[in-house]
Amino acid sequence: MGQTMKKMASPFMGWSGQSSGVNPNENQMVASPFIYTRQSSMFFDEEGDLAHEFYEEVPGQGSSKCTMRQCFNIIPQGEVELSHPRLHVDFPVVLCEAMR
Repeated sequence: MGQTMKKMASPFMGWSGQSSGVNPNENQMVASPFIYTRQSSMFFDEEGDLAHEFYEEVPGQGSSKCTMRQCFNIIPQGEVELSHPRLHVDFPVVLCEAMR
């Protein structure tokens, strides 16, 4: 019976196929499976306050009721460093705990 071998190309594991005449360790780029930063979901307003969203209180016309209006002149916080590294969502390994 013939055997088949599956070749895998992954940015995390590198290229597993061997080509003739090329050193496999030469010019090999392998990405880390860990994430150290992420895009923040928080924003700065013009006063420098940081929050997920900002609202402005607008007084009603002649009545005591006030309404809230969302502010749109805010600046995204950008990339933030994580407190501890996390695994990339596309990491091709199943993680499980073995029960005894």
